[in-house]
Amino acid sequence: MLANHIIRGMAAAGALLLMTTMVGVKGIPAQAPAPAKYKQEGFFAGGRELPGAMLTGIRFGKHRDFLRIVFDLGVERDGRIVGAPVHPTYKIEYLRYPYRFRVTFKGAKYAPNAKVETAQALPLTVVTTADDTIKVIELFVNRPAVFKVIEIDNPAKLALDVKERVDEEIPRVYAVQLQGVDDVESAFGLVEDSAFPPDYRPDILVLGNTVFVEAVYFTLEEAARVAGKLEKAGFTTLVSERQGNELPRH
Repeated sequence: MLANHIIRGMAAAGALLLMTTMVGVKGIPAQAPAPAKYKQEGFFAGGRELPGAMLTGIRFGKHRDFLRIVFDLGVERDGRIVGAPVHPTYKIEYLRYPYRFRVTFKGAKYAPNAKVETAQALPLTVVTTADDTIKVIELFVNRPAVFKVIEIDNPAKLALDVKERVDEEIPRVYAVQLQGVDDVESAFGLVEDSAFPPDYRPDILVLGNTVFVEAVYFTLEEAARVAGKLEKAGFTTLVSERQGNELPRH
């Protein structure tokens, strides 16, 4: 069974989140050396198998020209949670429409006492299985961005640095949403098991108690064409128009 483990601040997603005044993250120097340059597409991945890995906290810090999100990592040893000696296998991917970062860890659990900063935090969702294994984490930003990931050692942490882009126009998009998806578990089962038309590759977005299964297109004509294919295959759909930085809605 999957659960929407934590969600905050979705109603504030229209704010200019990256312009919020925030304090620095304690213990993580802003000048820490970066293993990679900023990207405007794609993902960072790394780490290795780490039995007992846990996410113990998520912190946020605003620096002069970037926002830093720190993922504190731990490991269970003899019934205690201690700092992780290495990074568990991870992937941090930048996605559009809405703009967000998708974070996955292989086999890591959401610690029972995990601390997530709430003051000035980005809107986020953590989806876990029944045993608290992390399925996916998503953090939502209001603008196009560039990003990089820094691996910090002793103990292991991940820092995601995000810079707002002002040179990328935010488009209008047309979302083709599947209807009748009532919970997170059903949504993942549908996406993982269904044979959709090749031009429909939906994402799952969990916003509070609402789950969306959708793919976005740049023209109403293309969205309507794909929706027609899905209807013929037995799915019920809704085509929704919105700005590319808006969260989905029914």
